[in-house]
Amino acid sequence: MTEPISASQITSSQSEYDHLLSYFKYLVTLTSIVLGLVIAVGAYLFHSNMKDVREDAKQEATRVASLEAKTRVTEAFDEKNINTAILAAAQQKVGGITDKLIEQQLTTKLQPIQQRILLIGQISESETRMRLGFRSGLEDLNKLIKNTNDPDVLRFGKSTLATTGEHFEARMQELMKQSGQKGLPFLQMMIESYGTSQQPLPTNLQDVVHVIYNNSNLNSVAAAFAAFRDLTGEDVRMFDLGAITSWCSQNKSKCQTP
Repeated sequence: MTEPISASQITSSQSEYDHLLSYFKYLVTLTSIVLGLVIAVGAYLFHSNMKDVREDAKQEATRVASLEAKTRVTEAFDEKNINTAILAAAQQKVGGITDKLIEQQLTTKLQPIQQRILLIGQISESETRMRLGFRSGLEDLNKLIKNTNDPDVLRFGKSTLATTGEHFEARMQELMKQSGQKGLPFLQMMIESYGTSQQPLPTNLQDVVHVIYNNSNLNSVAAAFAAFRDLTGEDVRMFDLGAITSWCSQNKSKCQTP
């Protein structure tokens, strides 16, 4: 990442440019003074040796000499491209600063977009793991939703969680219909079929809540949500852990959270 341009760097570059410009101005002034002296001396000698020449002729000769000297100065500066050198120096110094400022501003503008793309990719990856039955996908998705400050990422994360929850809900309802079981019996069947728990099968609400917060298989967690609704009569949304925690905090005698 490009480092920000400090005020001292800008001041240093500006000082260097000002110094260069002053140097060329000094050359112009010095050359003009020298040529002025040459013209003055030449005019003096000219007048000293031309006493017999008419006054108007003297003045004309002086004017021509002065004009010729100025022309030579202009040609000298054009030949050495002093104006071009000054402009090039300005473009090099100011242009370099401008390029860095533009790059810095672009980086500042692009960083939030890059971060947004990264987070959206992580959300999609978490959704994929959820659909494959990995609890870690749900946990990572909840972390992303909780920690992001980007409203678009937050919206996408919540939408992904809701859509994935609906997918599991439809699947659990279909499986319960096919098996003819619901509530605790259905949850027990799911845990046995996936073989993900070494603990005894859940037999009460506390066991169901334990599965919701600790089981590594998201299919079993989804079945535990269905069992929780059946045992409590609460219409909690699939994978809404906050709703489970809130209900249990108000009914501590019936269930416990980790």
